[in-house]
Order: sequence, then structure tokens, then C-alpha cells
Amino acid sequence: MCGKGGSTTVFGPCPTAGFPKDTDNNASDFVYTDTNGIEAGAGQRIGAPGPKNLSSPIQRNSTIPGFLLDSTIGAASPPNRVRDPTPDPANNSNLGTLDIRRRFTNITGSPVTRLRFRVIDMSIFPVPVGFADLRARTGLPILNVVVNDPATCAPAGTPCMVTVQGTTLEVPPLQPQSGGFNSSLSADTITLIVPLAPGASINLHFLLGVQQSGSFKFFLNIEALP
Repeated sequence: MCGKGGSTTVFGPCPTAGFPKDTDNNASDFVYTDTNGIEAGAGQRIGAPGPKNLSSPIQRNSTIPGFLLDSTIGAASPPNRVRDPTPDPANNSNLGTLDIRRRFTNITGSPVTRLRFRVIDMSIFPVPVGFADLRARTGLPILNVVVNDPATCAPAGTPCMVTVQGTTLEVPPLQPQSGGFNSSLSADTITLIVPLAPGASINLHFLLGVQQSGSFKFFLNIEALP
């Protein structure tokens, strides 16, 4: 979906802008993934299958845009990005975690009843020295995050304190190495009973385990219903 041939080290924007690559050459258009990153003769990447049908969420990158949680601060600084060096080996985070926080706004014109994010490009095992090995994880809600962004705080004034909801690594399949290529992360607070109304926003964060430090990339497709 990114168009980089499954490379874990090629940086820059996705050539296909998040749409499927189709050159009529399967060897070029498809990449192999495995939940354990096993070498099976077709390339080695950690990832997951993502079966879909006609009722599945579809790509909504243009109508559910993402923004920095706090646009008054740089993208690499808290609260937009937070690095916690505390080791958590049980959750594929030997060197701690990297937390990316964003605000998403529904401009589809309709209530959104399902919202999730599909990993289409990331730095993940195997990577050489100097490149990060990141693993997508389930994150819990973060309370009382202080921001100075008028759009995030609206209708309250600035500064304000907001809750940043977590995203859930979807199963099946079980992903013992945590999430990678094609894994999906669900915003579980958005449901049929509690939809995201037209014009409304939600604050979300994406928790990544760090197995190796270095330069990194993390690209997502936004998928939603209806």
C-alpha cells in the first residue's frame, strides 16, 4: 500500500499515497510478511494478514485528516511525541517506547462508526545498525495531557487538559512480535452507539516498542465506516 516494495529502510513519502500498487507484476506489487518475521524464501518482514470484505472499513485518508495534538510545538516534542526509555521486554520494547500523538477530524459529512489505522510502512526488524526497529503495540488512554492548541482545546480556551485515547492492536492473528506491516490499530471508543460526529475530532496515540534505536518511519492508512 506504500509502494516501497516492503523496504524497512527506504525513507520519504509513500509513492502510491497509500493506495495499492498495481504494475501487473506480482513480484513487484506484493510483499511477504510473517507474524514472527521468519525468512521463508520471499523476504523477511514482521507483519500480519488483513482480510477484508465489502463491509470492512475503507481508506479515508483525505476525509479524516490527522493533525499534531499541539500545533504550537514541534512534531518531535512532547506532547506530540514522547520517548520513554523504560525497558519492557515482555512487550517487545527492550529499549522502551515511542509514543506518537495526533488529533483526527471527521470531515466525511457522515457519522463515523468504525475507525482504525493500517500500518503501510515502518522501520521494523530486520534493519541494519542506525535504523530503528519499532513494534506497534496497544496503548491505554492517557489522561490530563496539557496542550496549547486552540483547535485541540475547542470549545475550551488554551491551555487545556485533554484525554488522548489509545489504539488497540487488532487480533487475530496473534502477533507475538507485536505489530508490523499491514497490522491494524483500532480506535475502540468509536462505535455504532458512540460514533464520531461530522466535524468532531478525536485525540489518539500510537504506542511503538523500541527494540533498536535509530532513524525511523511510521506511515498509516486511515480506515473508517461508513
